Amino acid sequence: MQPRAAQDPAVLHEQQLADYRQAFNQELSLQLIQLEQRLAQQNQTTRQQVSRLDKKVASLHEENLRFHRQHTYQIEELSQQRNLSADPGFNSSKVTEVVQEDGKLLLGRYEWVSLPAQQLTLPARVDSGANTSSLHAVNLREFERDGKSWVGFETHYQPRNNEPPLKAEIEAPIIRRVRIIQASGTEARPVVSLPMKLGSLVQDIEFTLSDRGDLTFPILLGRRFMMDIAVIDVSRTYVQGKPVATVIDPEVDDQAEEADL
Repeated sequence: MQPRAAQDPAVLHEQQLADYRQAFNQELSLQLIQLEQRLAQQNQTTRQQVSRLDKKVASLHEENLRFHRQHTYQIEELSQQRNLSADPGFNSSKVTEVVQEDGKLLLGRYEWVSLPAQQLTLPARVDSGANTSSLHAVNLREFERDGKSWVGFETHYQPRNNEPPLKAEIEAPIIRRVRIIQASGTEARPVVSLPMKLGSLVQDIEFTLSDRGDLTFPILLGRRFMMDIAVIDVSRTYVQGKPVATVIDPEVDDQAEEADL
């Protein structure tokens, strides 16, 4: 009987290396699977925490909106109850024109304005830090009419939780666009011109259309509107009276102008 030939040391070493690599890969795969499972659990926990925080932020935001709306209407109700001479900061007259000696309209940081064509009266925030005025607009749809670019949109305001929202559908020609730079990028927003009434002042105002649903006031009046015609007293609110939203008939206005001539 012949003796068994001794195994080649090189072959034996190669076999040992192959076994080691296989064991190493199996252990590594197991550790990767365990790591992925832990990461998935952590991600799920993180998503749950983020979801709870989002709900809490939304709840706080809604509570803040309710507070501001309540504050706005409390001021209006108080202005109707108090005597004007007792507190000059309130004015409950339906049509007023509070002016300074230089003839400029005096505005508080909040004022009532109306869009006569839509018979809509809304609260506005007066902000000299903003260049242009802004109007809450949703469901924008652009179209062409008589060769010009127009935009249709909806604007609305929720006075109180137990009251129906004030709504209006508006169509107007786009007079220009403004480019808004945000963290997420740039956005071109349409600008329209609409008749607006503040106190006894009726004037066409350029509004940038934007979704102000997360803000308290559906209208923001910027310094371009106030230039040369109004000044702000930020210590006061609703200086001008709440205007009555009446429809402006262009034909009647034209007839009145012709009669004046």
